[in-house]
Amino acid sequence: MWRNVLKFFGIILVIAILGVGVLLGVQYVRYRNSPEYRAEQDLKILGKQYAEDPYGGETPEETLRLFIDALKTGDTELAAKYFVLDKQEQWQEDLAKIKGKGLLDEMVRDLEREKSKYQISDGQIGFDVANEQKEAILSIRLGRGPSDKWKILDL
Repeated sequence: MWRNVLKFFGIILVIAILGVGVLLGVQYVRYRNSPEYRAEQDLKILGKQYAEDPYGGETPEETLRLFIDALKTGDTELAAKYFVLDKQEQWQEDLAKIKGKGLLDEMVRDLEREKSKYQISDGQIGFDVANEQKEAILSIRLGRGPSDKWKILDL
């Protein structure tokens, strides 16, 4: 009789373990297909890309200088690499259009004007560019990335 009772509880234990295993397996598959999991993976990839990104300066001023130097040589592809990663493709297209219209020299002149620098927040710096009448014509925001390189956030 004890043998039958032990056999019965053994079968119930095996069924319970299998049930828990199936439940955990289903939850794992659901998690792997969830938007949260995909967002985590995308964030890891983006973090790695930022950490390995060699473009940008040690200071905001250096990044602006490198950006302007690339524009002076007409290298819009290089110039776009001084923007944050998620804006590089759009800026590469925009800068190519500006170059195609023959306006790069004018853009460089505007960027080389006198600038007033201000701190936006910890790790973000802004520059305002003024014309001859001391009117603001352009604002530039830069931020420090995970690699400690400064990147252009907005222009």
